[in-house]
Amino acid sequence: MKILVLEPSRVQQIILNAMFRACDLYPEFVASLASAMSEVDKAEYDCVFTSYSLKEGSGVDIARHLKRTNNTKTSVILLTTEDRRTILNDALSAGITRIIPRANTVELETFIRELADSDVDYQQMSGKVLFIDDDRTMTAIICSMIEASGSECISCTNGEEAMALIADNHFDLVIADYFLDGKLTGLDTLLAIRQMGGKRARTPVMVISAQTDVERRIEILKKGANDYVAKPVVEEELVVRANNLITQKKLFDRVEEQREQLRNMAMTDQLTALYNRHFLVEFAPKRLAEAMRHKTDLSLMVVDLDHFKAINDTHGHDRGDQVLREVADILKSVCRKEDMAIRLGGEEFLLILPHCSAEGVIKKAEELRLLLLKTRPARLDVTGSFGITCLEGGNQADFSDLFTAADEAVYEAKDTGRNKVIFRAVASPE
Repeated sequence: MKILVLEPSRVQQIILNAMFRACDLYPEFVASLASAMSEVDKAEYDCVFTSYSLKEGSGVDIARHLKRTNNTKTSVILLTTEDRRTILNDALSAGITRIIPRANTVELETFIRELADSDVDYQQMSGKVLFIDDDRTMTAIICSMIEASGSECISCTNGEEAMALIADNHFDLVIADYFLDGKLTGLDTLLAIRQMGGKRARTPVMVISAQTDVERRIEILKKGANDYVAKPVVEEELVVRANNLITQKKLFDRVEEQREQLRNMAMTDQLTALYNRHFLVEFAPKRLAEAMRHKTDLSLMVVDLDHFKAINDTHGHDRGDQVLREVADILKSVCRKEDMAIRLGGEEFLLILPHCSAEGVIKKAEELRLLLLKTRPARLDVTGSFGITCLEGGNQADFSDLFTAADEAVYEAKDTGRNKVIFRAVASPE
């Protein structure tokens, strides 16, 4: 599917691109009405998403342009902050297909997902299949048909070999005969798969059996099978059922990936790609609870860039944004796997450092202070005030107590000349 997005805002482009990519759609982006008109004149697009507010006019103008050039195949979706009712007549008469409020992200995400699903050839979604059967003739026939439909098919003859293959591979479908060579039956193999951790436990499983009684079929389905096929097998029916299960799994995986991406977006600062306050509120208390439970050190470091307003005023906000991004990269470069780097807002950052002693956090803060001076983010002389604290192993405190100590230390650093590191102990509980 060929999609064009007319969006002048770089931030909105990033947000929209994440939504599209979560649904395996990869649109082209332009920032001006003139560029959009040029693109639709050169190539045929299935869909154009456009911002309503543009410097050269409005998003309705692209629909009018398509109408003038007798392009009736391209749908135009208008993204707007305006009340839909105030622009409805003008938009519809121009040829706008749909109006979606920017604030209604659920409606927009649903529409994009439906757009992606409409572009899927349901029968041709391919995957990786494991076929378990000790009948080599049946295996050859079924695997050949599965591969002809576009999927990869790996075969084995017993449950033990199957479990080893599943542990080392990600399959989109497992097809197992009820009776197998070896100790594990097809039902045992099904149960073993369902007891695995993570995504492998959700792998669709189809069971084949010569047992045709209703009770046996119900038992197999209750144990977690996604489908049941009775022998003698109609090969074409089995392949169609297999394709359906593969497609359902692929679509489910896509939704899960989208949810994860949206969750990451909600937890991540768009400018710096560091975690944000939402992440801090959810995860910081958990890290502190772990440290207190295991009686290990946990340190906090608040970093506040000095004279940042002057940087924006003198060099412009784009240069200021560049400073923030490069400072974020510096913070990430010194973080260990278990550390968390967070942008609190503006020019203020926070590092949460598990298993880091008071001596360790003082040393790290001083190294960071010198690294800022040496690196010169955005080719500017940038310094920072550092406020640090540490909860030593075995002590108890609320996260707010730690943050208050580090925050007060930052204010002291700023009040006493900036570009320095100040340590403040956590206040003892009364």
